Amino acid sequence: MPEPTLPEPCPDETLDSIGTAGVRVLQRRMGYRFTLDAVLLAHFAATEGTGASSGRMLELGAGSGVVSFLLVKQFGLGPMDALELQPAVHARLTRAVALNACETQVTPLLGDLRRIREHVSGGEYAHVVSNPPFRLADAGVRSPDDERAVSKSEVACDAPAVIAAARYALMPGGGVSLVYPAARAAEVLGLLSQAKLHPTVLRFVHARVGAPATRFLVHALRDRDRGLAVRPPLVVHGEAPGGYSAEVAALMEPPRAESTRSAQLTTS
Repeated sequence: MPEPTLPEPCPDETLDSIGTAGVRVLQRRMGYRFTLDAVLLAHFAATEGTGASSGRMLELGAGSGVVSFLLVKQFGLGPMDALELQPAVHARLTRAVALNACETQVTPLLGDLRRIREHVSGGEYAHVVSNPPFRLADAGVRSPDDERAVSKSEVACDAPAVIAAARYALMPGGGVSLVYPAARAAEVLGLLSQAKLHPTVLRFVHARVGAPATRFLVHALRDRDRGLAVRPPLVVHGEAPGGYSAEVAALMEPPRAESTRSAQLTTS
């Protein structure tokens, strides 16, 4: 039997490789492109959410699928359901499932997380992850590109909607892992606590040693308050390959392949 033909990037797309397992994703050349936040979230969810990850997982706002693919291929977790709102983005995600040979491990879902009850059953997931839109809807100038606007700004969902969807999807004792701008830490931690998603692990992300935090990663448990552990800062840039710190460089280097390029990422 001949080998199946794998999807090729369209003229307006790139095929990028990320992570030590060689995860491959399709992205628009001029559209929204994933950042280092996705890689850091996958690692954080895998290492800090171990107790909550022994079951089916859900990614809210999956985009290109990089978090889901990393969790499955690099960290051996899953299976994953990957919910994405935008049909064109969902179509690229679906094609990337075949590229990563994840047909039995990652299931793309097309839908709006604000209408989560139409897409998944409540209390079904051990772990929910999300790298959601960061920018407040009324902050700054909205991108004229709809895909960028929906992916970066809270025009189609906001933090309360993300947290409500996670609460609904999680089984009792299940965990949610999120990444947000550091400036929104008080807001997001408050929303989690209000939803009885109790923060258990918090880690701030810094571009360099001595620089202010730009992001934070948080893991919270549904209905279980075990106290909050604040981890040491995660520093992105240093003297390791690619200009990254040793910790980040260890997550980044993919196997070399002629058909893909290694993504060089930032946190913004």
